[in-house]
Amino acid sequence: MKLYKYITVFFIILFTVLLTACGTTSQIKNKTAENTPLEELPQEAASKKNHDKNTINLLFAGDIMAHSVNYYITTYSKIWRDVKYLIEEPDLAFANIEAPIDTTREASSYPNFNMTQKFVQAAVDAGFDVFSLCNNHSNDQYKSGILETIKTTQAITQETLEQTGHQVYFSGLKASPDAALTYNYFEANSWKILFLPITELLNRPDASEYINFIKPDDDSRKNFQKLVTDLRAEHPCDLFIISVHTSEPEYTRVITDRQNEFYMNLLDSGADVVWANHAHIIKDRKIVVNTKTGRDKLIMYANGNTISGQRTKPELTSKNPTGERENTGDGLFYKVTFTKEKDGSIKIKKCEPQFITTYINTANEYVIKPLNQDFVDYLYDVPRTNWAKYIERRIKINKEATKDLIEWQ
Repeated sequence: MKLYKYITVFFIILFTVLLTACGTTSQIKNKTAENTPLEELPQEAASKKNHDKNTINLLFAGDIMAHSVNYYITTYSKIWRDVKYLIEEPDLAFANIEAPIDTTREASSYPNFNMTQKFVQAAVDAGFDVFSLCNNHSNDQYKSGILETIKTTQAITQETLEQTGHQVYFSGLKASPDAALTYNYFEANSWKILFLPITELLNRPDASEYINFIKPDDDSRKNFQKLVTDLRAEHPCDLFIISVHTSEPEYTRVITDRQNEFYMNLLDSGADVVWANHAHIIKDRKIVVNTKTGRDKLIMYANGNTISGQRTKPELTSKNPTGERENTGDGLFYKVTFTKEKDGSIKIKKCEPQFITTYINTANEYVIKPLNQDFVDYLYDVPRTNWAKYIERRIKINKEATKDLIEWQ
């Protein structure tokens, strides 16, 4: 019988000291979209910072969105300027692009999203390396939008590699209806990484066969778990990361038993990390420590919005901003350090939740800021006292409303 024990984030910090154990380079195998033989792929690109081959640092963000207000800015790089140092530091940074990127159409907002290539390129330039393209908005521009998104991301990948020597990865869409699920298989800081994104939710049925779409029923989930097992066997790796754009209600921090069971089953099937999103707000995280296998695993139930325009009118005068739109303005950068032990086991050495928020500056531009005391002090100095008090409340809410858990097996 399994023994379960939950510990708050404070105890995780203590626990990490006792755990025995992050990094980057690049080699991609994006099946279907690019049927390039592995031996013909470019060699590893230089790592960002880490040179310890026994550790790798990963950062997981949330949903990158673009409502109309997000385009009203002098330059897209400004969105990321104050959090770029957080994104660049880890060996790999992951994010979800929640829109098509169809350059043949104008940019558009809810309900039929479409991003510009420059908007996505700014996220790449900020330091993100790995992107999921499958979610409930993937087919907002129908089949042609999906195919154009594949072309656009291939162009971004090629241009980034040529101009900077840095490799970035996109997957989750398929170039043909009969193709297998697309994924990335590459090497980072001598760690072999397998990344597979799926969505359980689509806003419309159009062209679903061109998306890594898994129906959220029991049979489809069981079949997917078998695929996970097979894929891992076919692709030996140090870490298998699955992104799930999950079929669950938005704007609630509740974690249902059914979703938790599905994620735990994915870990049992061969995944090391389940990175879920869709709720547009931040949820809990859970480290699963298996004392028999010695392999630590991780579930992130939702990391909120990394950038969006959903919180257009923050409740600056409210003492307790609890409306659902308030929560959509905050996000989580979750930084995780994995280590390879001498006995071959994989351990999680450290987890660091870094909260961020979408701030509307005096030019009415939506930019990302760290949710920390330095930002609060800046706002008092400017002065934007109402915003300073608001951010203080947001810091308190996020620290109290979400937590890190440990489950022992």
